[in-house]
Amino acid sequence: MRNYLLMIYPIALLVLIFAKAKRTGNKTVSTDFISLSQSKMIQASACIAIILHHITQDVTVYGSSYKGPVTMLNYIGIFFTALFFFFSGYGLITSLLTKSDYLDGFLLKRLPTVLIPFWFINTLGLILNVCVYGAHRTFSSALSDIFGLTLINSNGWFIVEIAILYLLFYIIFRLIKNKDIALIIMCTATVIVILHCMGAGHDLPGNKAHWFKGEWWYNSTAIFMFGMLFARFKMRLSGFMNRHYRVLLPVFSILTVISAYACVFAVILFGYYDTTRDQIITLLIQSIGCLIFTVFVLLLNMRITIGNKALNYLSSISVELFLIHGYFVNRIFGEVRMNDFLRYAVVIVCSIASTAVIAPPVHFIKDKTIYALSRLKRGKTYNDTIEGRLIRKRHEKRVALIRKVSIAVLGAGIITYIIITFRGVIFAKSEYKQEMADLVNANVGDEVYWGHFECDHRKIGKERLRFIVIEKTSDSAVLLCKYGIDGRSFNRKHESVSWENSDIRAYINSPEYIGSFSMYELGAMERFEGDYITLLTVQEAGNAFDSDRERQLLLTPAAESTGVNVNSMSKANMWDMKGYRSSWWWLMPEQGKKSVTAPIVTVDGEILEAEKEINRPGGAIRPVIRIQLKQQSD
Repeated sequence: MRNYLLMIYPIALLVLIFAKAKRTGNKTVSTDFISLSQSKMIQASACIAIILHHITQDVTVYGSSYKGPVTMLNYIGIFFTALFFFFSGYGLITSLLTKSDYLDGFLLKRLPTVLIPFWFINTLGLILNVCVYGAHRTFSSALSDIFGLTLINSNGWFIVEIAILYLLFYIIFRLIKNKDIALIIMCTATVIVILHCMGAGHDLPGNKAHWFKGEWWYNSTAIFMFGMLFARFKMRLSGFMNRHYRVLLPVFSILTVISAYACVFAVILFGYYDTTRDQIITLLIQSIGCLIFTVFVLLLNMRITIGNKALNYLSSISVELFLIHGYFVNRIFGEVRMNDFLRYAVVIVCSIASTAVIAPPVHFIKDKTIYALSRLKRGKTYNDTIEGRLIRKRHEKRVALIRKVSIAVLGAGIITYIIITFRGVIFAKSEYKQEMADLVNANVGDEVYWGHFECDHRKIGKERLRFIVIEKTSDSAVLLCKYGIDGRSFNRKHESVSWENSDIRAYINSPEYIGSFSMYELGAMERFEGDYITLLTVQEAGNAFDSDRERQLLLTPAAESTGVNVNSMSKANMWDMKGYRSSWWWLMPEQGKKSVTAPIVTVDGEILEAEKEINRPGGAIRPVIRIQLKQQSD
């Protein structure tokens, strides 16, 4: 029943879309059919749907955990992205055909419209990464992040691709006067972009992995071509759709449902990760699905004119909302434990609220930039033109709005930061109760949360530690950290040393590590030979896993930044795009035995008892803790 409650969100979106909508007669095409205002409102609706899609990916772990009917949103995000591509292509050709001097100021208006929000929000993301998350960036890498050469915001891929298509459009239609020939070449260039993206691979190493990284770069791009072609042949196509509307609407309604499931099965049966043949089949099925859904939306818009104050406002901030919501889905709330229903609400509300604050200065800078560039190009006073006066009025309103909300935003930001940063302290007791309840009900092999540690500098505060239950009795449980969370040498000096006198033992039982657990969690933790935290022994490492493969260790981003040995190439093509980083990790030697070497688990998961010198840096730390269960359940 709880999973079915999640359907409230897509249903609420439908209510938002069709609230105060107007329907035309049975044979009458709406006068606002895909007009500029309708296009923006449809894109705003698609933007909210994309947010729901990304939250659903998070709560269902990319579809692996079924959460009721809402799980389908995990698979059909491409349908909503396709609408953005359609209206981009449609708008280009429509403006070209209706405005005689459209290309003269094209680059000055089109590129700032998408690039200014992109650069502005990238800058905010960089500031958060450095000042709040503690990330270290060089000047050149900071510029790369800001201008999108590397994507610190994964949703920025759309802006990069659409900017490339805009440049191709300008060059092709500038050089070729015959618009139909230019359109054919533009479609050909779009196909080349699609094929290049597909051929570039899914998850390449290095900075180039951020551009043309995966199938989302091309699986809905074909609809950009459809948008251009629809604009070129709008009278014929819309006339045909109007004449056969009663047949086309039910047909495309059914086809939309069928294509949605076809896209799911295409990804499962074929996918983008094995052969070129599989990639092509998946691409064709998803492209056809996007086309069918886009036609279905157009058919609806022929008879229904949508519009209300809320949707109109969202249409004015949809670009910024699209770019900013990912921070809330992944970085800020990604590791915060809450029920799924609340997660949808929190992410949506915070995304819209923050965008409402950010959009006015973004629009201010964008208009100022377009204004300055226009004056430079035209070489005349721009203030007295109609467009100049409209821009100036918008500036005045936005400046006033910025002044009004700045104090409120600052206060809200400080409160939010405090809550997020110290949430482990504020909610320590309730969090402990939930952790203990989960542990009591867990079986060997299950994953549970216990404590907090700095695992990702890009996120605010410490992240929750995830452990694997490797032993359990009615009285206690032994937990092994799922990830390598830190790293260092076993001992600083190269001299025979026992576990009891090693630097690594003192380090993992230092206040830094013990402080990872609340007073409630520490109260339930058993000491082993006087230690709260230990490492696995050779025997335990052998018993805890069924194979070497399962024994391979993944690192947290923070562990990697401390200099832990990283073996990323072997994980470069993992299907789930996690960017896995693996490493060798230390084990606890036999009690009382002195040696200049210590046992480890290799990158490939093999146990070696005397492989590494104790002062060898780069070994990962994988903590082990023991929890009392008996007195907690009594």
